Amino acid sequence: MIKIDLSKEYSRILKKYLKTFELESIDIAYLVKTKKDVIDGVLKNEKSVVLYTLEQIAQIFNLRYFEFGNPNYPIPSFDSLPEKTKQRIAYRKKEGPAKEITYTSSEINISISKVLATFKVGDEFLAEEIANTIKEKYHLTYSVSEIINRFNNSFKGSVEKTNRKDETRKGRGPKPVYYRLVKM
Repeated sequence: MIKIDLSKEYSRILKKYLKTFELESIDIAYLVKTKKDVIDGVLKNEKSVVLYTLEQIAQIFNLRYFEFGNPNYPIPSFDSLPEKTKQRIAYRKKEGPAKEITYTSSEINISISKVLATFKVGDEFLAEEIANTIKEKYHLTYSVSEIINRFNNSFKGSVEKTNRKDETRKGRGPKPVYYRLVKM
């Protein structure tokens, strides 16, 4: 019996498809709703995936897992791809190569500190307001959850969570909670 490294072969096939359609691992992750690290692991032959994920990746190209996994199976034409895949290919062409942005905790802390310096002790605010102000003034984008994470860690002694919620918010989900500046 011939020994075949299936993970390595699958990795080679996926790389061939990425190159053909000018996609990146982040695009595949987006289309199959998984993390980029999973796809990167497959491409580096460091991770394996379950059959369900193999099928999802194959369906990006309008194939079944056994067709996609066959190195001799012809690569489908652009016109035969699902609409969502075509849209992602167009997006990647428009945006260019993906740029991975990693923020250091000091960068986000400095930005939060600058915004908090405009408040007085006792002032209340939403984490979303801090994120929006940072975006407007410093052209940096942080998620509200990143801001809250900093409040809970780096700014633990300066910012405290109140029991007051933003009741003006409509829609589903929990209402945002106000925070209070307790010391500078």
